[in-house]
Amino acid sequence: MYFVKLNYHNAKLNNHGKFEIHTKSRSIAKWTLLPLRSRTLELLQLITLSTADPLLLSKVDLPFERFFKRTNDPLHLEFEIFHHQQTEGMSPYQHNFVDSGLDLFRDGTNKRLTKRECEFVPPGGIYRIPRHSKSPAKHFLLAYGPRFSAHEGTDDFDFNDPTYALTRFHTLFHTKRNLTDPVAFLERLYVRGIKWKKSASISILADVYMLLKKHLKIEPVRFLNPQNDLKDIWHAHSSQQRTMILPILDICRHLYDAFPKAENPLVMPGVIILHRPDVFCEAAWFSAWINLVDSLLPNIQFIASLSDGTRRRFPRAVKNKHLKLQKPESSVPSPVKKRSPRIPKRPILLIDVDGRLPNLALMKLSRYYKEKGRDVVLAKRNIRMNRADRIFASCIFNFESSMRLIEALKKYYGNDIQIGGSGVNLTNRLPEKIEAMPADYDLYPELKDRAIGFVTRGCPHKCPFCLVPKKEGKPRKVSDLASLLEGKRKKLILLDDNLLAHDESEAILEQMVSKRIQVNFTQSLDFRHLNKKKAALLRRIDCQNTRFTRPNYYFSLNNNKRLSLIAAKYKWFDFATRDNVEFICMYGYDTTLAQDVERFRFLRSLPGAYVFVQQYQPIRTDAPVPTDIPFFDDQADRLIDELISIVFPQNMKSMENYYRWLSKKYALTFEKLHDGLVDTIFRYNQRYKKGEYIATLAGTRKW
Repeated sequence: MYFVKLNYHNAKLNNHGKFEIHTKSRSIAKWTLLPLRSRTLELLQLITLSTADPLLLSKVDLPFERFFKRTNDPLHLEFEIFHHQQTEGMSPYQHNFVDSGLDLFRDGTNKRLTKRECEFVPPGGIYRIPRHSKSPAKHFLLAYGPRFSAHEGTDDFDFNDPTYALTRFHTLFHTKRNLTDPVAFLERLYVRGIKWKKSASISILADVYMLLKKHLKIEPVRFLNPQNDLKDIWHAHSSQQRTMILPILDICRHLYDAFPKAENPLVMPGVIILHRPDVFCEAAWFSAWINLVDSLLPNIQFIASLSDGTRRRFPRAVKNKHLKLQKPESSVPSPVKKRSPRIPKRPILLIDVDGRLPNLALMKLSRYYKEKGRDVVLAKRNIRMNRADRIFASCIFNFESSMRLIEALKKYYGNDIQIGGSGVNLTNRLPEKIEAMPADYDLYPELKDRAIGFVTRGCPHKCPFCLVPKKEGKPRKVSDLASLLEGKRKKLILLDDNLLAHDESEAILEQMVSKRIQVNFTQSLDFRHLNKKKAALLRRIDCQNTRFTRPNYYFSLNNNKRLSLIAAKYKWFDFATRDNVEFICMYGYDTTLAQDVERFRFLRSLPGAYVFVQQYQPIRTDAPVPTDIPFFDDQADRLIDELISIVFPQNMKSMENYYRWLSKKYALTFEKLHDGLVDTIFRYNQRYKKGEYIATLAGTRKW
């Protein structure tokens, strides 16, 4: 973001007024220099408070009463910022100037204002209510006072503190607060840059060292020698040198935290407020320090307060710089407005409520009505159309989100809508004449050259958690490959419940081999019905993932009852890592932690195997509830330690979902967190959410 303007009421020193950054045609001043007056520090603090996270403001350690002129009235702040798509996540073609506002109260609480409660939003302006965001990339602002110290072995780089973001500006409000531990931060950059070859770390090290040498005459050779002790090197520099370098490293640290995946975080946009930088920079080095940070941070907006004499000595070339107010995609021509597709009068409306794959029932309905000469419209999720002739909705799952959508559809369409699917009714079927029809592939053009459907339906087993026995019964053949492939397709998404359990499964597999088709066994294969011949046939079939971009075999492993059987039959395949053998494992139904760990340990021992975990979710209203057997035993901590040491070569993202479920269950059971499990959850993804996760005890209590 860039800061544009602030309107304030009831400030103790500034009372009420307006502060605005100089802008001109699609650009904004990179450096805004404020004279050093009694009210200047308060103004900088008001800018900082206006853009800070409203939730964190209520938890910040600040004497808020010092900001109020009239103690009975709130401190009213309205501000305008310029949004950048790469930091705020906006559409590249959306308006950039955004207004917001909030009232602060003496007890530290705040009220986020609506547009109607604001006085200075320009006509036609874009207004957004300030919201809490865990992402450190949003509203990126740093602020520094003139006096600070450094952490020395006490810094936390793991986001354990939920109020960590307050360290971005705490020295503006308090003297002698600690900034980044310079030695620890440099060591981390070395490990990530030199050992792990992370481009962000390499870029930061290269830019900082080059500019330190160029502007402050600090020779980086000793820093770059991995044999040297960084702590000794750091303290070998003079106190003045360390003081000048410290805020530079702190800026780099916060940019790295906010944009860890950027090629070079130092080129990202944001705002930095500097109150009296001439205090921690000697006069002889001040201009050089300003040139350094200006070069290091080419897209950062600075707002600085300086004494009159220092402002006169400020580098003129730097002072006159402007930043372009354009989106990163501005070089891309504006999209040509396409005419919305014509919706036919009185069409047949088909609604796909929650399917992850193309809905076969809707494809058959579409074929049926199109052959009658009717127009058909497919809609995803919720839609309101008052000109449809007939309306059909298909709901696959009984999830809360699906049920809310169904209720919304019923409320709007009333008795005009017909709803089917496993999520709402296991007995409701398409009429036989429609069920027998081929699918309409034009309904889901994203399928391209892929076919989808059933050769067989049903399963001989009666697993209590599964709807197939009740819905489909025993295995039976319902189609053939020629019908599904329509004679021309060479890729098949097979939806069969348990193909290998059918008496003709060997013949069906042989047809797949002879037709040389690629097959995605999306519902997985059952080891119980494997023999050596079926295994040999499966190895000759080109088994693929759903997108048909790589080899993939799918098996299921919902409990620990047949591990030795699976181990013996698995050898028939002679799998390797390149085969991508995925085992779908259900959790949260009838297994204990010890059994889950045993399953994962077993799968890790199989060549080429990895796990995809799925939490048990009742698909129908009468589905059984999870068993009430004790999930944890007295070895819970040891088992979790073993669990997080089991690392699969791929798809650990799905394991993270299991870790989160397990962490919450552990917190509810023992009223504490397992530290190793929490560290594992946040080792790579969304690290900035860790502090709030800890503070809320894995989401089991309010923070």
